[in-house]
Amino acid sequence: MSNIIQSIKAMIAKHQQQVRQKNFLEAAMGVCALLAVVDGDIAFAELMARDYILDNFQQLQVFDANEAAEIFRIKGEALQNNYQQEKTAIIKLITPYVGDKELAPLLLQICLVIAQADRELKPAEQEIINELKQILQIDDLDNNTNP
Repeated sequence: MSNIIQSIKAMIAKHQQQVRQKNFLEAAMGVCALLAVVDGDIAFAELMARDYILDNFQQLQVFDANEAAEIFRIKGEALQNNYQQEKTAIIKLITPYVGDKELAPLLLQICLVIAQADRELKPAEQEIINELKQILQIDDLDNNTNP
C-alpha cells in the first residue's frame, strides 16, 4: 500500500490546484465511500485506510481532513440508505474527470487504498473498481497499484 500512497502523493503534489477544488474532494470521498460500502458495512480497516489517506494529504495541505471525513461519512450513510441513488450521484461527481490522464487515475488509486485496506479484495469491490475504470476511461494502472 505504501507504493500506492507514494504515487498518490506525487500526483497530488503535481496537480495541487485541481485537487484542492471541492469538486475533486467530493468525488474522491464519494468513490472511497462507494468502495467501503459495496461489500456491506464500512469496516474499521477501511476507516483506518481513509484516515491514512487523509493524514498523508493533510501533510500536503491540500484540504482539511475533517471536512473530507465528513463528506465520506455523509456519502457512506447515503449509500447505506439508498445505494443505487447515491451511487448514481457519486458517478456524476466523477464525470468531470472522465478521460483525464492525471486525475482519473488518481481517483482510482485513492479507491484502491480503501479496497486493499482489509487485505482482501472482495468480488463486489473488484466489480466497482472495474466499473470505475470503465467510466473514467482508464485502461490500466501501473502493476504496483492494480488489484
